[in-house]
Formats: sequence, structure tokens, C-alpha cells
Amino acid sequence: AGDQNLFTSLYPTLSQQLPREPMEWRSELIATKICLCVCLLLEKNCLLKLFRMSDLMIHHFSSQDTEVYKTTVKDDITKWQNVLKAHNSVDWLIVVVESDAKKKNKTNILPRTSIVDKIRNDFCNKQSDRCVVLSDPLKDSSRSQESWNAFLTKLRTLLLMSFTKNLGKFEDDMRTLREKRTEPGWSFCEYFMVQEELAFVFEMLQQFEDALVQYDELDALFSQYVVNFGAGGKCL
Repeated sequence: AGDQNLFTSLYPTLSQQLPREPMEWRSELIATKICLCVCLLLEKNCLLKLFRMSDLMIHHFSSQDTEVYKTTVKDDITKWQNVLKAHNSVDWLIVVVESDAKKKNKTNILPRTSIVDKIRNDFCNKQSDRCVVLSDPLKDSSRSQESWNAFLTKLRTLLLMSFTKNLGKFEDDMRTLREKRTEPGWSFCEYFMVQEELAFVFEMLQQFEDALVQYDELDALFSQYVVNFGAGGKCL
């Protein structure tokens, strides 16, 4: 969200650098190192599938003018966050892009972080880490690289948190669906697709033991239904 032209200009660097540092991810059975990749989504589909459940909503802008913030940016962020709340999306990050070229035209009366402070006060409450500064991202300098490193670390952390949380919710919803298997209209085939998707995700993460657990559970459930059908029970 926000300045999409700005984000599009940052995307090539982001997509190259984000996967370079692996992050540790731990399941119930084992810990592993995974590399996170980024996919550019300018339009949000809020009906997420498990393969896309690590989505992180990001709002970008580059203005250092407090008046512009008051009259335009603040309202844009407010509308953006209202949309997220409407869809129960709590994984978000506001990125303030600073550049020396724009700062040279400013006086030193106001502190550099005044815009960031306003955003944190207006939107972040106790989540001050949900607003980060990216300094001169397209410039070849040590300051720019340090800024990128801090931004990428934050992004990796939030993406992994989002993935882990949503994975847990997906598993809880799957168990709830499984518990309804004695109710009229319950379909084993539909349930199979849900748990198979979870197994696919574990395979992508090279968590083969976790994936095997999902297939073993499906095998046991299928065997149970075959026995029940043979005894005159309902079909699949």
C-alpha cells in the first residue's frame, strides 16, 4: 500500500537480499533453517490460502513534510489500517523511506525522526517496531546498506512470526473440521484436500517427518471410513 511506484523501485533489491540470510523455524518435531522469499502483491486478496498465509501488509511513503503527513499520509494510513482491521489482519509494517536529497531542502528546526515519531504515536501504540526507516535505499553507501540490513532483519522476523501464527491457526481449524466427521454432510474428500495442503507446506520446508505425520493421519482416517462403509456406514 502507499506509494506503489516507490515500492516497485525497491522490489528488485528486496527480492534479491531477503533470501540471503536463513531464519530458524521450529515445528513440534524438529528445527530447520529456511530462507524467505518475497512476492510483490499490489492488490490484496484477503481470502488467503495456506501457501500465502505469511503475507505481511506493508505501507510505503517517502515524504518528510509534516504538513503532507497531516493532510494526506495520515488519512491514507488510517484508511489502510481500517481495511486490515475489517479483515482481521494484524500483520503489518509501515516503512518510511528517507533520502538525503529531500532532507537538504529542509531546515534543522525539526528533528529527522519527527515523521516517524508521529506515525508511532498515531498508529503503533505499544508496537513501535511496526514502523521502520529505510535510508537512501537506492544509494550505494554504507549507511544505505546498514539501513537495508535492519529493514530485512525486521521483515524476516515479522514474516516468520506471521507464518508460524497462521500455521497454528490453520492446524486448529483443520482439527475442528476433523472433529465434525460424524456430522451429516461431512466429506472426507474435502477434508483430505485441507490436510494434504498442510503436508505440502511441510514438504516445502523440508520437514518430511511432519509431512509424514499428516499422511499417516489421513491413511488412518481413510482406513476407518473403509471399515465403516463395509459395515454399512456412510460413504466418503
